[in-house]
Amino acid sequence: MIKKYLTKDGETRYMLQAYLGVDPFTGKQRRTTRRGFKTQKEAKKAERELLLSVEENGFTDHSSKPTFKEVADMWLESYETTVKPTTYQNTKNYLNAIIEHHFKDIRIESVSVAKMQKIVIELSKKYVTYLNYLSIINRVFKYAVHLDIVQTNPVDRIIRPKQQKPRKEKIALTKEELNKFLTLAKKDARPVLYTAWHTLAYTGLRRGELLGLEWSDIDFKNKTISVSKTLVTINGKLSTQSPKTKRSARTISLDDSTVQILKDWKLEQKKLFFKYGVKSKNIVITNTKGGYFDFAHFRDELRYFLGKHKLKQFSVHSLRHTHASLLFEAGIEPKTISDRLGHSNIQTTLDMYTHLNDKQRSDVADRLLKFLEA
Repeated sequence: MIKKYLTKDGETRYMLQAYLGVDPFTGKQRRTTRRGFKTQKEAKKAERELLLSVEENGFTDHSSKPTFKEVADMWLESYETTVKPTTYQNTKNYLNAIIEHHFKDIRIESVSVAKMQKIVIELSKKYVTYLNYLSIINRVFKYAVHLDIVQTNPVDRIIRPKQQKPRKEKIALTKEELNKFLTLAKKDARPVLYTAWHTLAYTGLRRGELLGLEWSDIDFKNKTISVSKTLVTINGKLSTQSPKTKRSARTISLDDSTVQILKDWKLEQKKLFFKYGVKSKNIVITNTKGGYFDFAHFRDELRYFLGKHKLKQFSVHSLRHTHASLLFEAGIEPKTISDRLGHSNIQTTLDMYTHLNDKQRSDVADRLLKFLEA
């Protein structure tokens, strides 16, 4: 659209107002206004050239260049269709933190190698697992290169700082510590908690796998647990989804004592449901209303119990770690342990659980001598 107007000096000039379409990077309509043309013909010519340029080259003016966030949002939309809801939610949380602290209102083409190097150094100082953040940044830039938004990926040319070692080592209970803990739990903890803690320690289940269990997953006759799902929190709501990895879907054998504890709890659970008028939902480890046990509540119950009895503090996951460590100490083959724990590969098992306690170290020489003398 061409319009005539008067300048402050009273001279006649022409202006153009053009609709350029929808910017694919922002999803917003783009319009432009240009003034100062001396003739209507000049204004129309400029309008034609502008529309032709947009049609052939896209939105090339600097103001329309997308920000890192705009490109990241597009990538995230595609990424959501390829992963589990929990993975998507975790990645989105990482990305929000990255944008807020390092890329807020920054146009993606303006991120130089030097700037990227500064960002990665800041990340490495702030996060022990900073490579998780860097991996997401790298994916966004690769996506931008793929769409011809930028020509190169600055992450390709940075020097990656050495990743720090985790500050906290995983805690594994000794056989004596575990027995003491479970003995006290049997006497003083609610039956549902004792059942949960014992099952974790004697099966190596992940917390979510345990809390997502249904009674139909337990075969009392053949003494097995079938792991086919895990409890997760998505947007503040508890629900189940397929296990962490393909190898996580597995069948775990149960010892006689664990079978009996689960049977006892099933009977006690029915009595409690009947007493309080709770409708059974087939869930093994339930809250007082028969629903899923909340992760935070489950964690806090263990902390409270350990504090009450003045025991060494450890996490719920420590019971899984304890199970694996005791299997190693008992001489079980790593491949068997890996299958039982549902690790994606045996190297994961070896990397996480082949630490030796003092007794194992002192036994090495004696075991070698016995072998050589046999």
